[in-house]
Amino acid sequence: MSTSSLSGRDFSSTFDTTYDPAAGLRHGGASDRIRDRLVREEIIRLKRQGWAPATIVNLLPFPLAVNLGDLGWLAVPACEPGQVYARHVIRDFRISMRDLGDGNFNPVSVLPNELAQEVQRAYAETGGVLILEGDAEPSSMKLSEAREHLGHWHRREYQKAVDAWARYRQHKFITERQRDAAHALLALGEISSLPEWVVLTRERPAQTLCPACGEEIKPTARLCRFCKFPLDQAWLKAHDFEQEPTTRPTPARPPKIKSAPELEIAKPKPAKLEA
Repeated sequence: MSTSSLSGRDFSSTFDTTYDPAAGLRHGGASDRIRDRLVREEIIRLKRQGWAPATIVNLLPFPLAVNLGDLGWLAVPACEPGQVYARHVIRDFRISMRDLGDGNFNPVSVLPNELAQEVQRAYAETGGVLILEGDAEPSSMKLSEAREHLGHWHRREYQKAVDAWARYRQHKFITERQRDAAHALLALGEISSLPEWVVLTRERPAQTLCPACGEEIKPTARLCRFCKFPLDQAWLKAHDFEQEPTTRPTPARPPKIKSAPELEIAKPKPAKLEA
């Protein structure tokens, strides 16, 4: 939020205009006026008190995004190739509103440093996010420590991918973060080449459909094992498969089920009574 203007997103999803007693409330009711007054009083208090900006340093090759609930989203750009790091400065606070019930509300202000800590907490496992007080640049010592922690995380993610690929050999078990880890380790010279689970970015489908009968077959099949339709005629001729149908066979149809009037339902015979 910009502290120079008030937005309904900061404290109420329904109040989006300044209350004017002459014109009346355009949205909501009396509670909106109360929240509006409380937020404006909180802004005046914070301006008197003052606050410091906070800087987020991102060493990761992907953007950071954190959902802060009613405080909105906080996004940090990615560290692009060729960059040492990406930097984002938070200059303004944000305000939420706590509903205490019975028409009582309590404004909750979140300062830039607290917002930055939420981003760092969300990506703490990676070690690639730093927060600094004020509009500042990271020191070489802090960058070195962050890179060391980030390297440990890359090695862990890379090993997870190696284990998953050895066990399943399916791309659905490999994450984008693990592919990023492989690229990072290659740049550091810790691996000689990218593994196949990075190079083979698209997994071939396990099954495909025969164009003649519609049955599932292997994508590498030369001849449909159900209807014998030639899928690769050049390969079949080279291997002396000459029994090729000239037309596509008609797919087998399920037997016709008689309608209700045509069904013959056997009626149970009455049981004989013994004298």
